[in-house]
Amino acid sequence: MASRFSSVPQETGVTIIFEQEITLGGYQVLYQKWHTEHIASDGVIFVNGDIVEMSDLQLEELVRTSPLLQEGTEVALKRSKCFTTVSFNRRTV
Repeated sequence: MASRFSSVPQETGVTIIFEQEITLGGYQVLYQKWHTEHIASDGVIFVNGDIVEMSDLQLEELVRTSPLLQEGTEVALKRSKCFTTVSFNRRTV
């Protein structure tokens, strides 16, 4: 069976270090650790059809319940046609 996340686009210049499908707040998400030339970050990717009723603030609050986030980290949210990515634990490398 194909993954729900097999069509997640990969951004140019981004290297995925690790990814795994996990459950977060009852939603199936794709957890990733990635880096570019100068930045490393973690993120979770939602299928938009699963979160149609959720606002950006509700998504951020859901992600903040995860033990994956480091204390005090900023959260960035990016919605696209099929997926929504919430990035966190961003650091300069």
